[in-house]
Amino acid sequence: MLQRFLFGLLIGFTLLACETEFIEPSSNRLGTNYFPLEVGNFREYLVQEIAYSLVNEPDTQQFYLREVVTDSFPGQGGEVVYRLERSSRFTSDQEWELDSIWTARTNPQRVVVVENNIPLVKLVFPITNGLAWDGNALNAKPADTYELQSTPEMLLEEIESPLDTLLNQSITVVQSEISSLVSDSIFSETFVDQVGLFYKKSIAIEYCAEADCLGELIPEFGRDYRQTLVAYGKE
Repeated sequence: MLQRFLFGLLIGFTLLACETEFIEPSSNRLGTNYFPLEVGNFREYLVQEIAYSLVNEPDTQQFYLREVVTDSFPGQGGEVVYRLERSSRFTSDQEWELDSIWTARTNPQRVVVVENNIPLVKLVFPITNGLAWDGNALNAKPADTYELQSTPEMLLEEIESPLDTLLNQSITVVQSEISSLVSDSIFSETFVDQVGLFYKKSIAIEYCAEADCLGELIPEFGRDYRQTLVAYGKE
């Protein structure tokens, strides 16, 4: 009888320990809240782009970009895939014109966005400063190391947005950061807690390398692209 009682007591304590040690996954703890996905969510950006070429003056464009989560459907492995409709316009009084359709999916390990049929690993979880991964892990392109950082102060200073107070809860994924006297290759994306992508910088510029202009950083060809959040919400 005593042995049965002790055995039953042991089983009870074991079950109780299992119950108290089990912790439900938390989006805040993982960091998935930096890329929220829900049908109806939208974000609007101001895009400023400068294209450089050897034969023409720099071509500067400014326009607005709107991204809306319009639908969701089951994907492979039980993931939910979200449809992102991207539209653009040059002025606030124009109608939005559909530009492209992307998809995005997230799980407790990573965020994958399919841009122009190319899957890119945008974030990995849990969010950790200095964490690095291959952004091209799911496509046929060469490996491309992304690194997650606390948003650098210099980057915060260059972002101009009516929503810049949100940047107190931001992280930045540095996709490339190579600078020299003859070229710049700087690509990064900054995400905000509960909002998503806030700022995107894509710079790929070749500078004059002749003896009389070396080091003066005179662009010869390339592109400087900045995308800044100006509005967000839910339809």
